Amino acid sequence: MTKTAGILLPITSLPSEFGIGDIGDNAYKFADLLARHHQKYWQILPLNWCGYGNSPYNPISAFASFPYLISPQILYHDGWIDRTELTDAYLPESETVDYASVYRTKDALFAKAVPRFLASTAIRDHIESNPSDLKPFLAYLMLCRIYEHDDWYRWFVDHQTYSDDLFERLWRKYELQISYYASLQVIFDGQFQRLQQHLKAMDIKLIGDVPLYCSYNSADVWANQHLFDLDEIGRRITVSGVPPDAFSEEGQLWGNPTFRWGKMAEDNFAWWLRRIGNALKYYNLIRLDHFIGYVNYWSIPAEEKTAINGKWIPTPAEKFFDTLFSHYDPSRFIAEDLGILNDEVCRIRDHYSLPGMIVLQFCFDNPDVDPALYPADRIIYTGTHDNDTIHGWYRHLAETDAHALSIFHQYLIRTERSNAMTNRQHSALSAKSLTDVHWQFIDIAYASPCHLAIVPFQDILGLGSEARMNTPGFPLGNWQWRIPDDTCLLSHFPEWQDLITKNMRNTRSASPGPLSRSGVC
Repeated sequence: MTKTAGILLPITSLPSEFGIGDIGDNAYKFADLLARHHQKYWQILPLNWCGYGNSPYNPISAFASFPYLISPQILYHDGWIDRTELTDAYLPESETVDYASVYRTKDALFAKAVPRFLASTAIRDHIESNPSDLKPFLAYLMLCRIYEHDDWYRWFVDHQTYSDDLFERLWRKYELQISYYASLQVIFDGQFQRLQQHLKAMDIKLIGDVPLYCSYNSADVWANQHLFDLDEIGRRITVSGVPPDAFSEEGQLWGNPTFRWGKMAEDNFAWWLRRIGNALKYYNLIRLDHFIGYVNYWSIPAEEKTAINGKWIPTPAEKFFDTLFSHYDPSRFIAEDLGILNDEVCRIRDHYSLPGMIVLQFCFDNPDVDPALYPADRIIYTGTHDNDTIHGWYRHLAETDAHALSIFHQYLIRTERSNAMTNRQHSALSAKSLTDVHWQFIDIAYASPCHLAIVPFQDILGLGSEARMNTPGFPLGNWQWRIPDDTCLLSHFPEWQDLITKNMRNTRSASPGPLSRSGVC
């Protein structure tokens, strides 16, 4: 295995003049920054069209891309808008995404660009090139606009499920509107393909996320109700979540309808194959979010108010993965194996040689922690989009968990990673002692045997809890953080370069051993 490194940064977090990061100039600059620092991977969040709470993990479609990542600058360069229309789309500088302003401003911009685009595009030909999933999405979006809400189970009966006849009836009446939504998908794909070409030239691979579940209010559930645990009129019977654990006494009640895995198996998981194939058009590697749910899932009766009274239900995991990997290369997948692992989850992960994840923030509740013993064929993260930043985590430990803080300090002293630590007594350590705690963490991750280390960009910048991307269990107020300005995209970060030089300079070859849990927190 070649030892490599990468950065986790959502595209929405890039700086821009348009209120939200996009796939324009600053995405190219960020790729250049990664290349300068010998990073080989850029991990992003799902590209799907966000649903409730602006969450990419609760999308209105598992297939449609989020059009608000379209770059207005590229629209201008391609001739679809003029200079005045471009400058009219500018929004005030902000370190958070104001989604309402972004939607309003970009919708006005798209309303000018799309008619010009359509004048030179056979949009129906594009729709027909992917009828299985694009047509249902376009029909769903059109009906949401007609009804002015997305509660599809409250629509007229002949609109409560998808059919090709329904699409044709909608097309005859609303061709311009449907063409508008289809055009945004074509424009996004064209811009994204150009970014992919630049990433390839920079030798940077893109890691993307595929959420396990679908939103109840989504085109996928509406159009494929037989694949989800719904009753005859579309109401949820069981919903997804996770059981109580050390972080939540009531567990987490997500509310997504669970899959009918047996029904999916009848056509050899055709919907899943299309979904994964669609994702692989955009990403070099896919992280299978909530991997445990592919093996067994926590099923909660829909009427429950918490996740406590659920139960584990097994899936036909081997049949699913055998089918999946008969179509797609298993080396392009990562198992997000966080949460409640059991022997069967680990067996399935290991049987298919899927690399699992280690998150360093979770490791310092163990006095015997030793990242030097972690398996080479794992991916180590300092944190993820669901964690606090390193500085935020460290301050929280100082305020609430003296035991874990002591374990972390003792580890640093034991490994002599910090001169500031080794030159003073442990009793003198305080939360203010490690202003460089983010570099300490990055050094630990880079120095581990794990073949790939991923660091959220907030930790490269040394930011605190104000830069946290998501807090699980809180559906609103997330996914908003942005890089304050574009100066950091032109910087060289000497500390970062030093750690890369020290830990990544010498690549090494190793045959991947069994993906055991030994030595992993």
